[in-house]
Amino acid sequence: MKKIFIHNAFFRILAPPAYGILVYLLILLINNDVSLISETFMGQEVYVCIGLSYLVAEALRLNVIIHDNFFPTGFSSINRLLLQSVTGIFITITVISLAISAYFEYVIQYSITETQLIVFNSIYGLSSLLFNLLYFSNIYMYKQNVERLNNERVLTESLEAELAQFKNEINPMLLYDALESLITLVHKNTEEAEDYIDNLSAIYRHILSHRHIELSSLKDELKAVKHLIFLLNYKHDNNIEVINELSDPILSEVPLVPGTLPMLIEHIVRTTIITKHTPLIIKIYAEKEDNYIVIQSKLNDRLTADDNGKRIFENLQQSYSYYTERPMVKVKAYDYNYFKIPLMELKEEVA
Repeated sequence: MKKIFIHNAFFRILAPPAYGILVYLLILLINNDVSLISETFMGQEVYVCIGLSYLVAEALRLNVIIHDNFFPTGFSSINRLLLQSVTGIFITITVISLAISAYFEYVIQYSITETQLIVFNSIYGLSSLLFNLLYFSNIYMYKQNVERLNNERVLTESLEAELAQFKNEINPMLLYDALESLITLVHKNTEEAEDYIDNLSAIYRHILSHRHIELSSLKDELKAVKHLIFLLNYKHDNNIEVINELSDPILSEVPLVPGTLPMLIEHIVRTTIITKHTPLIIKIYAEKEDNYIVIQSKLNDRLTADDNGKRIFENLQQSYSYYTERPMVKVKAYDYNYFKIPLMELKEEVA
């Protein structure tokens, strides 16, 4: 608990003089009714108040340390508060009674009256309650902040782990489909087979090269999409077309979670009926007003659902929530399917 304010060196040095002066001014106000104090408490009284404040502050701090060391963590906070407050008042009264009596007897050489002793003990007794109140308020806030920081740390570590797992995933379905197509191509056309292998290797080079990269760029994602469409078009007789309407060169460096565009486009292909009469045309464009990149395709859903695609979309949503408050959106409207990817802006942290 080194961060608790009562253990701070500056507080221990600077607070007692300020409080001692306030006590002295309070005693001067009381003097209007208690005339005996004005006869004996004259020249060096302000320094006496400061000295008493130092004694009380250190005694109360020692009381806190004792309670911290001798009571278990599960000790009821209410019981701790009451016990520490009562012992704090007892310690304060004892210290003030002994110190002020010694001052009057050995320095002023005048016996302190009962009224004077009550005044000093009342003022510093209240200061003991105030000290403990501030202490418990501070420790409560400290624990609340630590708990929030721990929750944020756990959440961050969880998101980072899920993001790392998501980026490290290899797409087995694409690999199996590609190998099946490649087996056919090898016997049919070796030149096309070589092109097919080049595009397949480019896709997996993209996946492997981005496994340890936190964010990819839109430019790299579009390159991966180009290779992916080449592979998928072999199976669908070139009935898939991707129209890139992102003409702004600034957008080419927009950061994306690695694999965003290839995974979403593959999901669209696997959930859409594609024939020569109903080709699949996918448009990629930007909604600058809302700060989204949009993937648009015409609705022509297959009868069977793609559970893997649903999981990928949920993983992407969670991954983007790590970087931006704006959600990733999936919308079906006016016979079209839309995936909206939030545009992110990376800001360098100032050291």
